[in-house]
Amino acid sequence: HSLSVRMVPIGQAFGKFRRLVRDLSHEMGREVEMTTAGEDTELDKNVIDRLNDPIVHLLRNSIDHGIEPHEQRLAAGKPARGRVLLSASYAGASVVIRVEDDGAGIDAETVRRKAVQRGLLGEGDKRTEEELFALMFLPGFSTSERVTKISGRGVGLDVVKRAVEALRGRVRVESRRG
Repeated sequence: HSLSVRMVPIGQAFGKFRRLVRDLSHEMGREVEMTTAGEDTELDKNVIDRLNDPIVHLLRNSIDHGIEPHEQRLAAGKPARGRVLLSASYAGASVVIRVEDDGAGIDAETVRRKAVQRGLLGEGDKRTEEELFALMFLPGFSTSERVTKISGRGVGLDVVKRAVEALRGRVRVESRRG
């Protein structure tokens, strides 16, 4: 029984994500520039393959939920073009993969309202932002008001969490309004 580990730079996978971002932003009428960092960070080829779907979901979320339409961005004093950063870096024995955008941020109140509507929280339940953000990873959870090809179908962050945990990883959300 032999264990084969093929370490390859993750940057090889970043190219297809660039195309995805370009196509999605075009499809949604958003101006989005994607940058990458840490392309030389090495991971096992199988791990990179298993991270494909979670990264696709996170990029879609950034463009659909995060990056505002350019009129809204301009009104908020931001550049019309949104930015998405996909990066990989080492943290001790682990590799950290980040998907970051300069969009509107997550509205914890919207997440709370949806959780109450779905019966996941009682009306008076007090939760920290971190606890509210964790609810977004429950199967079927969506804050989308309408179903589009890209979101509101209730297929989303639970897939990300399951895939990352299957690799013995963990998911963390940080968000600032605006």
